[in-house]
Amino acid sequence: MTENLYPTLPTVHADMLFMHAPAIFDFRDRTDIYFPYLSTSGDVPITPLYDYFPLGFKSLQRMLCENGYRVELLNLSSLLLKYPKIDVATLFKAIDVRILGIDLHWMVHVQGSLAVAEQFKRIHPQTPVIFGGISSTYFAQELIRYPFVDMVMRGYDTHKPMTQLLGALDSEQQLHKVPNLFWKDKQGEVIDNGYSYIASTLSCGIDWSTIPTHQANGTSFPIQEVIATQNAGCAYNCGWCGGSRDAYLRINQLDHNMKSTIHKPLEETAYEFQTMAQIPDKENYHFYTVNSYSETHGRFDYFLDRIGEANFKSVSYEQFKLTPDDVLKKMAATNPRTSITLSPESHDVRVAKLAGRGAYTSAEMEKWIAKALDYGIYQIDIWYFVGMPQQDKKSVEATLDYCDRLLKKFEGQRVYPYMCPMIPFLDPGSNFFDQPEPHGYRLFFRSLEEHRQGMTRASLINRINYETNWLSRADLVHVGFWAMRRLTELKAKYGIYPKGVGHHICNRIDDALTFTDVVHEIDCLPDPKVRQRELARIGDEILRRNQEVFRPAVANQAFPISREIGERWFDELIWDQKTLEQVNSVS
Repeated sequence: MTENLYPTLPTVHADMLFMHAPAIFDFRDRTDIYFPYLSTSGDVPITPLYDYFPLGFKSLQRMLCENGYRVELLNLSSLLLKYPKIDVATLFKAIDVRILGIDLHWMVHVQGSLAVAEQFKRIHPQTPVIFGGISSTYFAQELIRYPFVDMVMRGYDTHKPMTQLLGALDSEQQLHKVPNLFWKDKQGEVIDNGYSYIASTLSCGIDWSTIPTHQANGTSFPIQEVIATQNAGCAYNCGWCGGSRDAYLRINQLDHNMKSTIHKPLEETAYEFQTMAQIPDKENYHFYTVNSYSETHGRFDYFLDRIGEANFKSVSYEQFKLTPDDVLKKMAATNPRTSITLSPESHDVRVAKLAGRGAYTSAEMEKWIAKALDYGIYQIDIWYFVGMPQQDKKSVEATLDYCDRLLKKFEGQRVYPYMCPMIPFLDPGSNFFDQPEPHGYRLFFRSLEEHRQGMTRASLINRINYETNWLSRADLVHVGFWAMRRLTELKAKYGIYPKGVGHHICNRIDDALTFTDVVHEIDCLPDPKVRQRELARIGDEILRRNQEVFRPAVANQAFPISREIGERWFDELIWDQKTLEQVNSVS
């Protein structure tokens, strides 16, 4: 018998697989879409594929498993970045599940998520595909019309409806009883079961003991962190955010008398910390908290007590308002490397208020920063956005001037401002998206399909779904990238970045801006054939630059040194590393 020299992937058998798609499905082969350096613009260690899946994957996995189902997670984005030669069809053929779940939570995944569904259905035409997430809920009636989408589950907390769904898969009669479900029957008719399940609590904590952990291999600066949110929805109402108070109520078909925030039971919070204690080498992990500003005082005090017991390497908190003195002192006491993230959006309180922030002035913030540092807060990060109402280029320039003063005032004290161009999308469902004109916004894409098509434009400028009365789409890119570049220069000036690192980042941004203009000029050619020909002419240059971004490493504003991916908490790859490496080497 001849030995099989070509290793294959062992088949994954499960009741359900949750799969996270890259923002662009076929990113490895595209020479007609350019992804500039730093085009994510944020602090999360991800690539422009947005290889971050929603926390709901983890909590749904736990609840469904506890109800007797076998559930697996696959981050297709991470897998294809780490093993770039593996054929997607080979992966899909090795999956044997009763139902496939795909997230369309953040709208940036619209092209990738739909393409994954279409490709998977070609290989497994009898396996139902279900979508979920904020954007899926918002666009549910459009989404269910795609021939390769069988179901859409609506809602922020879908743990109980999803449990009911898995028990009903073999019976159309039972499927009619699953709340919040859009689905197609055997004749292809779309059926709306109604949106009747509204959770009063965030019903299930996450089992963190099962996350991918770092394999010691000599790599510098591994990305080791866990993340937690104690609530869904929001107590605040930022107009650009699809998770804001009004957006939460509107997307979930709730009236304004209903709560805009649902909280996780404290026993589920305790469960999460118990499972975090089982993570190997946990003391080297960073703990990142989300939406802690929407917690009540008593609940947050309980949360801080659990953090104090956990002994993480470091902890960070997002805060909407300036944290009170007693809370600051307790934060500092629970962990010696406590950082706080503020997002005033603009140094100009007028712009900040129009954006939904403006809870404090810059002078008040500076006074608070000095006090927080004195109390023992280790680091303070301050995020400014580009793309807010009444914000023009001069306003952004003034924000950079303020960052200069801020860095000088707190030089050497770990106070770090950042700039974030709001690209590529204004959140569908947000107040500014649903009512753009009164707020000074103009939309280029409204429907799901328009967003899907928009994501395949060669130019980042043409992928943006909005502009404002003060900044065009081109301005959002040019002014936004200029702001990141200027801030890099300032950080090198004040010794936050080594000069060599700062110089490297500035060169990358310069190249990104220059080449963006080259691509954009071609992408705006009116004749499709001429446009395609000209893109093909620069295709090698597009691919070379994309490959510098899409590799098994990531750098961001907060940590601009490349760090290896593969063991981030969301790098769920199903198959073991040795098997994937073997298949990757012969594909």
